[in-house]
Amino acid sequence: MEKKQVPWVGVALAIFALGHVVNLIIDKQDSEISPELKQQISDTIQAHRTPASANNVLIHEPNTPEIAETSPKIPMPAELADVSQIYSNLNAFAALKRDGTVVTWGDGECGGDSNNAAEPLLNVKQLYAAEDTCGFAALTHDHKLIPWGMGDETMPWTRGVRPVLHDVREFVVAKGLYAAIKQDGSVVSWSFEDASTAELGSGQYAAPAMTDVVSVSVNYGAFAALKRDGTVMTWGQADYGGDSHEVASALNNVKLLYANDNAFTAMTATGRLVSWGKVRAEQKGREQVAKLNQLAPAVKVVASKNGFAALLADGSVYAWGEGELTEYDVPFPARLSRPSRANKVIDIFANNDAFAALTISRQLIVWGSKYHGADTTVLKDKLQSVLKVYPFDEGFVALRRDNTAIAWEGWELAENQPRYQEITQVSKVVTYEREFAFLKQDGTVVDGHSGPKTDITQATDIFPTGLGFTVKRQDGSIAVWMREDPAVTLDKQAVDLTHMRAIRSNLSDVIALMDDGTVQAWDVTGRTSNVL
Repeated sequence: MEKKQVPWVGVALAIFALGHVVNLIIDKQDSEISPELKQQISDTIQAHRTPASANNVLIHEPNTPEIAETSPKIPMPAELADVSQIYSNLNAFAALKRDGTVVTWGDGECGGDSNNAAEPLLNVKQLYAAEDTCGFAALTHDHKLIPWGMGDETMPWTRGVRPVLHDVREFVVAKGLYAAIKQDGSVVSWSFEDASTAELGSGQYAAPAMTDVVSVSVNYGAFAALKRDGTVMTWGQADYGGDSHEVASALNNVKLLYANDNAFTAMTATGRLVSWGKVRAEQKGREQVAKLNQLAPAVKVVASKNGFAALLADGSVYAWGEGELTEYDVPFPARLSRPSRANKVIDIFANNDAFAALTISRQLIVWGSKYHGADTTVLKDKLQSVLKVYPFDEGFVALRRDNTAIAWEGWELAENQPRYQEITQVSKVVTYEREFAFLKQDGTVVDGHSGPKTDITQATDIFPTGLGFTVKRQDGSIAVWMREDPAVTLDKQAVDLTHMRAIRSNLSDVIALMDDGTVQAWDVTGRTSNVL
């Protein structure tokens, strides 16, 4: 489903692994796999295992349109206590209290006014937030799903009142598509454009009749449901993967589903891969997909906007779906297909349009769009001894064993070379959409674009918040900044994060949940009064 992008869509694609099944497969591979590689693959599986409740969503590049003020903002209650969880969407917040009630504030039509819900929000056990658009949904202990405010911020007419659904087990909300999985494994689904009850049963994105569904994955135009028996059902736009009839016979014994913007990939219990959607639209893509059943078992899959890459159990990598290469692309490195012992790969990463592979010798190898960080020629030998990798929309950060961070971005349109910087003594790296920042061991911080924030000292943690960052200092006070603006420090009488349990933000406002169930608030300019 093509839709106008909004700037709060930087949600990470959920990465899965096969656990003990893959470990058994690895043990059966040929003797070329060293014990070190086996251990690294095992570590990768554990490190990238996600909770069962995690949605399979994907990082996407925002267009950052201006957001029209369509309704007045509802302020956060002055006395907000006994909160167990906090949530945010594009322009509103919600708090789930320990007694099962819900408090909302922010843009009233974006979910900030819970009076717009079809029923009172009582006996609630979980909330769901449409992080990239508007709206929330409440799941009650008696399995009712109550959505409100859902739709697109730039299209107010899409934010109609949805009906209450009964017997719901889980809810998936991502990319303007919604799917409620019911107790019997049937599914009710719709899109952000569907505002009537009739469209839930007969609209373009209405789920077909089915039962025994375990999970649902979505891209920007289609759904894929994994059933208990390991088969997959799809619906939505055919070219986005809503029509899987050409691969239906191969979609059995499936354990995991992955999505990019316009396609799906399934991984079976034995590590076999099946891919469909726009990755098969061109001849090159069809040829690449046809080779999937010839590969060694896969242990991990990552996705860019249009492509996929798989780490295989023999330490090689296979990539597909990126389309025809141009002078602005770095081709897939052939050495990753049949790597030597030193070049066997232990982990892979993706941003919007580039991929990176970390070898057992701790060298990082990158390919894909030069506008998204694939051109590393100016870095020479700097991508050695890499310990961790942090993708962001248009580049990567590599943290080396010596605590030096190498950060680089893709080409600017006006200059055909990447931009990079080298930061020493780094203790933490944070990335969000196009932004990145560093916390240094001496308690100072560096913004990835505007450089050192010399007015911040004694920092102990850092968080991406809205269009900027928030730093927690040793005494619990905070400092905030946005892009090139100077940092603003707030003393602990204004905000004290000493006992913070969780933090959430939208475009401009930030809230933090404390251990005692209270909530503190500020905005990215450092204001605490009249916020929200």
